[in-house]
Amino acid sequence: MSHSANIIQIMPAAGWVAVYEHDGEESAESLVCFALVEEGAAQRRVRPMCADGGSIVFADAIAGFVRVEELADFEDEEDEGDEEGEEDEEE
Repeated sequence: MSHSANIIQIMPAAGWVAVYEHDGEESAESLVCFALVEEGAAQRRVRPMCADGGSIVFADAIAGFVRVEELADFEDEEDEGDEEGEEDEEE
């Protein structure tokens, strides 16, 4: 994003992940926190943040970002996908 974001407040994001899609496959990255940011003329919103090497960055600014989701829900979706694949193999 070309404009700067002023972080007003941060909240822990334990149990939440950023979901990314690359080559048709989804992967999840643990979030560090959610940040209430002010961008532009008093426009505020909540943005997810994750670790990137030695820095903490906005997860939604990383290529392939799709959504934020609770880790348990993401893992459930993966398990359902695995079970469907096993059923297909049995047929």
